[in-house]
Amino acid sequence: MAITCSAGCGKSAVLKRPKTGDAVCKDCFFWAFEQEIHNTITHSNMFKRGETVAIGASGGKDSTVLAYIMKTLNDVYDYGLKLILLSIDEGITGYRDDSLETVKRNQIQYDLPLKILSYEDLYGWTMDAIVQKM
Repeated sequence: MAITCSAGCGKSAVLKRPKTGDAVCKDCFFWAFEQEIHNTITHSNMFKRGETVAIGASGGKDSTVLAYIMKTLNDVYDYGLKLILLSIDEGITGYRDDSLETVKRNQIQYDLPLKILSYEDLYGWTMDAIVQKM
């Protein structure tokens, strides 16, 4: 027997929120998630209009969700932030290659500028080079 979304939308619940115990559908979960983040940002005065905010972008699911939610909320609520994706290439062969491709896809998907800094550019060494010297 399907459980109905506790938000009252009439749809079937797909998950139970650990934070509240509410059984919610996908749409209501997304709405609640976005509202909680928006409320945190606004009530804590986290940002000021015109600020540049770098989003640490590893290419993993956490930073991808962060990029998505910040882009969405900035557009919907007109925070007036300049958002950029920032990724670090440590210079470990085979380690960062795939995730940097994900970050580049995120750049296109979310229409955000991307800055990739490398250990080599910053410090003159890659992690591979450091390990070889040890």
